[in-house]
Amino acid sequence: MAEKTPSQDKTFALLSALAVAAEPLTARALAELTGLPLSSTYRYLATLSRWSLVQERQSGHYAPGPMAVQLAAGFEQHNSVLTWARPLLSELAVRTGESAALMMLSGHRALCVEMIDSSQALRCCYQKGHSQPLLRGASAKALLAFTEQNLRDTVLSSLAMSEQAALQAELCQVREQGYAVSEGELDQNVWGVSAPVLSGREHLLGSISLMAPAERVSAVANQWIRWTCEAAQRLGAMSY
Repeated sequence: MAEKTPSQDKTFALLSALAVAAEPLTARALAELTGLPLSSTYRYLATLSRWSLVQERQSGHYAPGPMAVQLAAGFEQHNSVLTWARPLLSELAVRTGESAALMMLSGHRALCVEMIDSSQALRCCYQKGHSQPLLRGASAKALLAFTEQNLRDTVLSSLAMSEQAALQAELCQVREQGYAVSEGELDQNVWGVSAPVLSGREHLLGSISLMAPAERVSAVANQWIRWTCEAAQRLGAMSY
């Protein structure tokens, strides 16, 4: 018999779906995304609305509510890794002239929790608060390679067997070299490198990522990889 999913997990599945949606969603759309019955979807949305985590907008569309602002503010105020990361990201962005980000796991996604933009006119269109599935791109693969085995298995199970084997091999390489590199996996002509931030007990805290238009990278790729890895190692050492 399949294990029953607790109601609180279903509630937060709805909240998570709204958090990553590009626009407000109807209850029916949320039900389809999460696989929940429509009647249950309305019930869980009502609970989230009472706590101001969800807000009903025009014509029955739902979006994250004002309590999300307080949650975000609390995270920024009390997360020491984020606080320590900011000067390191700024230093990396200045040294390279490119965009540097702190990424963290958020469920089965890689979430950008801080971003220092490149000062150049041509730069990557990536923003703080943006998230992506843990399957493509350097940031996602750096996190997936170093996360716990159970989460890695769950994410990989969504792929066909041939794709699982290919990604497993790539993740093994990421673990061996200590960083992930990608080009054009999420956005055309965008290069990225990401290195895991590991605590003294080898616990994954996040990753530091550097992103740039591919045309500016070839001659300096190795140097930028080294600087990104050094920034991630320095941040991890602060958490001892």
